[in-house]
Amino acid sequence: MSRTRPYRKPLPRIHARQRGAVAIIVGIMIAVLVGFIGLALDLGKLYVSKSELQNRADSCALAAARDLTGATPLMVSEAAGITAGARNLVLFQGKLEQQPGITSTEAVTYSDSLSNAFLDKNSVTYALNTIKYVKCEVSRGGIANWFAQVLNALPGTNIGPSTVAAFAVATTTSAQTTCAIPVFVCRADTATPPVPGGYTIGQWLTTKAGTSDVQDLSYGGGNFGWADLSGGSNAKDLANQLKGPGQCNLPATGAMIGTTGNKASIADEWNSRFGIVKGNTVGVTDFTGFAYTPTSWTAKSNAYNGASSDTKGVSQSNFLTARKAYKPYQGDSAAGLTTQGNTANAATYQSGADRRLVLAPIVDCSSLSTPGTHQIPVTGWACLLMLDPMQKGGANDTVHLEYRGDSSLPGSPCATQGMPGASSGVGPLVPVLVQ
Repeated sequence: MSRTRPYRKPLPRIHARQRGAVAIIVGIMIAVLVGFIGLALDLGKLYVSKSELQNRADSCALAAARDLTGATPLMVSEAAGITAGARNLVLFQGKLEQQPGITSTEAVTYSDSLSNAFLDKNSVTYALNTIKYVKCEVSRGGIANWFAQVLNALPGTNIGPSTVAAFAVATTTSAQTTCAIPVFVCRADTATPPVPGGYTIGQWLTTKAGTSDVQDLSYGGGNFGWADLSGGSNAKDLANQLKGPGQCNLPATGAMIGTTGNKASIADEWNSRFGIVKGNTVGVTDFTGFAYTPTSWTAKSNAYNGASSDTKGVSQSNFLTARKAYKPYQGDSAAGLTTQGNTANAATYQSGADRRLVLAPIVDCSSLSTPGTHQIPVTGWACLLMLDPMQKGGANDTVHLEYRGDSSLPGSPCATQGMPGASSGVGPLVPVLVQ
């Protein structure tokens, strides 16, 4: 009986079919892989665009906030914001944002509170002097994909151009400032004698370190006296502020501060800021201890950055020059003083800090004529330069401060690099992002 052999297809034809199936699978996989790789690249492109767009919104808001003065028209603020924002290009910092199909929107709006609606300059209903916040909103649409559209070959997939958007909200707040020392400055119209028109920047303020809070001036307008800003009540509290950073948590305008009489015992702490060390008194000195007196600065004003010459016509170093050179205290003879202390070495000054540019509260000294007055309200804050050390323990002698303007003035040397500070600060207003 013969056997029938099963039928088998020729091997070449089977292999041909397999090769055709594999080719289809590989083709689909390549398309999918290219699509996903392209999607990753396109998402990266959108991420970069989003970051650049956020920079644009931030720049716009910060620039616009600078003109929220309460008096400047909003059109000025809007123009400043749009101009600053436009300097931050989108889509890899190039001109690609001008390519066909790209759409853009930019809006600058204002509000008096973060909880209230933001309105454009033509629709705003808030009083100009109450507007505190500005919002910049920017978007870019029609951003074409590089590779992701390959996935459109898959059923039900439709990937089109993308849109990115960003916004920022900014306001103004007081800049960080140097800390205060425990003295007060009489408001100009209540000084002894009064100073009509107010103090001028560079003017020397003088007081006797005697038993009275307010004394007649020996020269130069204005006066000042000791003031307790921390809530303490003795010379040790004031000494610690002078030896330490000072009073950095400043009382608000209108707060009551304590006034004191002569504090001759804290002369060593005062002098430590000049790098004059006596006994065990140690404190961080300024970058320079160079003192300014009628002997060492014959101009008797504007020692901070002014010009002066001695009787022989030799130029004298102002404070900025002395600080840059780390000049030490020049000694009692050259300064015309008697401190009875030792001058720090050069390394001490080089590792110092800004210790002679200080804040002090401005007060109404007319109320100090009332016997028994030990509390007085703060009416403002002054930026001051400590000019000279105290002599012989501070008794029966004169010390000076140079008036460098109200601490809220733009460009005040008492502001710390224009960095935003507390909302209750006393430094010049600077823009800051809040959202």
